[in-house]
Amino acid sequence: MKNIFKNTFQLKYVLLLVIATMTYSCEERLNYDDQLPSTLNIIESIKIGNTSATVDNLSGVINFVLPSETNINSVVLNIKSPEGVTVSPATGSTVNLSNPLELTALSGGKTRHYIINARVLPNQIAFVSDVSSIENIADDDVKAAAQWAKDTYGSRFVFIPFSDLTINSLKTVNVVFFFYDTQGTSALPKVSLDKKNVLTQYLVEGGKILLGGMATSYAEVIGRDKSGLLTIKSNGIGFVDGGTWGIDGGVNFQNDQRNSPIYNFTQVISTDSNGYFPINNGGYKEDHNNLWDLGPLLGPGHQKGQFAEFENLYGGKVLAVWSGVTDECCPGIIEFKSNSVYAGTIIAIGVGGMEWAINDGSINTYASNIKGIYRNSIDYLNTK
Repeated sequence: MKNIFKNTFQLKYVLLLVIATMTYSCEERLNYDDQLPSTLNIIESIKIGNTSATVDNLSGVINFVLPSETNINSVVLNIKSPEGVTVSPATGSTVNLSNPLELTALSGGKTRHYIINARVLPNQIAFVSDVSSIENIADDDVKAAAQWAKDTYGSRFVFIPFSDLTINSLKTVNVVFFFYDTQGTSALPKVSLDKKNVLTQYLVEGGKILLGGMATSYAEVIGRDKSGLLTIKSNGIGFVDGGTWGIDGGVNFQNDQRNSPIYNFTQVISTDSNGYFPINNGGYKEDHNNLWDLGPLLGPGHQKGQFAEFENLYGGKVLAVWSGVTDECCPGIIEFKSNSVYAGTIIAIGVGGMEWAINDGSINTYASNIKGIYRNSIDYLNTK
């Protein structure tokens, strides 16, 4: 009799525990209905302009990271939710997101509460250099690139010598622009290497970097490019060449890249039907390349094509090659996208023909293509 009572008590205890657990689970999932799976994600998407928020329907948190030019005090919400869900503020509403904003969603007589958080990206474009000012830059191409950036971005431009580069100096910087060129060596200046920890942290925390000329090697310095394939380097004296040089981003690619933002984001770059982009007309050229050789990715064990294999192994998306190169040999522009370690993005432009200044003083009729690709790259990175 005692054992029966004991067993009955235990059974009741287990039943009570199961009921309590079920009740708790229902409370935890109060705003969900297993019979209506379409309402699980009550806020399917929410956008401001072209920027999408990250939406956590479980926690009720919506986060926006908005472009630097956004007026956060007056933005228009574009909200997508399943049929039968009523949201407030409604889609199309103009709201102030300078402080967290509550959004409610009514579905099936039950109300879900969300908090919308928003932050605006910093807006400065920083040109980093081994000297103290633009006036002190010795190389004509580097000086021209720095002056172009200053003229283009005006009050948003800031010049930062590597000697002054700190994480604190980059707090208001959204894109770092490092262009470097010299003659007789492809080595980067020591002062830039001394600050690799600063730019590594900057990239890890979500900063964006545009590397041009010999500075493409800096992707290796800070550990983002681990391929070891940046081996095509030239740094000799210039010569006269009567041909027009260009890059390919089109049908000669395994995958056409003409829709990449670097060709279209702010300025549409002129091209032909095959995706050929001229960058330098006949005349005096330096031909200072800093390119990747993807030859080692050919053959057994690499079955995806060299570009796809490079992206798969190293997270680098090839956006352009030297014109006329059809065997996927020598990428000239690569985008290293964010990953689990580096929250930021790098675009590296190592094509020697993309010169900022022609040494004999002649006019490059395709200079606008060079400036346009750099402008598109910076403006695209500025929205990441």
